[in-house]
Amino acid sequence: MLWDMALGPYDLVLSSGTLDNPPIEVLVEAAVAGGFAGLTLWPAVYPADQALGERIRDAGLAVADMDAVIVWVGPDDPGGPYYEEAPRETVFEAAAALGAAGVNSLLVCAGSATREQATEAMADLADQGASVGVDVFMEFSRSRPIPDPRTSAEVVAATGRANCGLTVDFWHVHYGPGDFADFDSIPGYLVGAIQLNDAPADAPDDLGWATRYRRCVPGEGVMDLASALRIIRAAGSGAPVTLEVFDSDRLEAMGPVGFARLLGDATRRVLDEARG
Repeated sequence: MLWDMALGPYDLVLSSGTLDNPPIEVLVEAAVAGGFAGLTLWPAVYPADQALGERIRDAGLAVADMDAVIVWVGPDDPGGPYYEEAPRETVFEAAAALGAAGVNSLLVCAGSATREQATEAMADLADQGASVGVDVFMEFSRSRPIPDPRTSAEVVAATGRANCGLTVDFWHVHYGPGDFADFDSIPGYLVGAIQLNDAPADAPDDLGWATRYRRCVPGEGVMDLASALRIIRAAGSGAPVTLEVFDSDRLEAMGPVGFARLLGDATRRVLDEARG
């Protein structure tokens, strides 16, 4: 599988959620100030809109992904809306209209789910993505039906779809199950999206809350980010690096532009170390 991506492995992408999804003018200003090459957008906030796409392109930015679509796995689907996420059709409409390279997905189910059910659900999503010319990525975490890197890689490979891969969120890998060493045995071409962040020295008492509000700036936590990136790159992944750093206090203190500059500078130091 070859990813048809305008962005390369050392391009930085800013997730709109990192800045709490501000108006597009603010998001674009912050991304440019921080030296980012692209954006990941939350489609519930940034829908299909020609003027929005033109504003992004005029700033010299690409849209890397729409994040995220909910994928129900197995029986007893109650139907949307799921959480705060936009409906599935809205996500793909936005991806097509804004020229996104990919769509991130989160698997949910009523109880447990089999690999076969997850594979079927992702294959169906990949077919819908192919109909509008985008790749689809499955984001795994301990709270999802398929929680670990190796099993997730097996699921997306089993779809047999060339446009189906993984989103690797470093936060979720750090808190397991599994770890970055697993990527030694996962073909890099399956890693279509990387979400970079760091983690505090002490595990949060409320991991769900910390996931949304207390992630660390790269280099300010305890993860060995450079080594992890080297493992993923050595396996062959050419995915760009998306900053998904939810830190509400830092954002409030620094403002969107200041926080974006901090993230860009910090991540470039990590990338320099990974390449060294």
